[in-house]
Amino acid sequence: MIEHAIEVAGESLVLHAERALWWPARRWLLVADVHFGKGAVLRRAGVAVPTGQTVDDLARLDALIGHYRPARLLVLGDLVHGRTPADSPWQAAVRDWRRRHNEVEMALVAGNHDRHADLHALGFTALGEQLEEGPFAFCHEPEARAGRYVVAGHVHPAVRVRDGWRSHRLPAYRFGAAVATLPAFGALTGLHDTPMAHGERVVAVTPSGLLPLSPSRLR
Repeated sequence: MIEHAIEVAGESLVLHAERALWWPARRWLLVADVHFGKGAVLRRAGVAVPTGQTVDDLARLDALIGHYRPARLLVLGDLVHGRTPADSPWQAAVRDWRRRHNEVEMALVAGNHDRHADLHALGFTALGEQLEEGPFAFCHEPEARAGRYVVAGHVHPAVRVRDGWRSHRLPAYRFGAAVATLPAFGALTGLHDTPMAHGERVVAVTPSGLLPLSPSRLR
């Protein structure tokens, strides 16, 4: 299952297996924790990681934009991973990609990794730490806010799913009573396990698609 429809705060949303959320009523495509340039930051620090992470993530965004034709791409924090030189290849790749999608408004709710980013050079509009629209508050950190249903990122949520005697650690969408967290979009991001809360709706991202979970499938 590549897509999974869900109702949240009275709004119909669509989850995608590429770790993106589609809000049809506004024609908004949302992702969290992209961490462009993380590989470059790690390599500058002496950590051996492969190249191509940003190019691969841009290709995934290309496919999502082609599928949904959004009016706006909204990133819920951590568009970039850290400071790198302005002539870094990954920054050139992002700027070229942005020019190919001039018809799409692209905006960022600021995350803790974005303080060193030149967002204007990358073609994104900075919106501050929160954006309110309809019943939602779009934030980076998943903290409840009075009068709004929060949709956030930051924690890179994961679940452990049982499959017979095996256990798989998977990215996940988490929808609680007042706060939702999206899985991290970036390919080089880590995972953080959190227990399933009572009444929480969880959808795991598996190699073959999305998997809505019940407590019996979790370890």
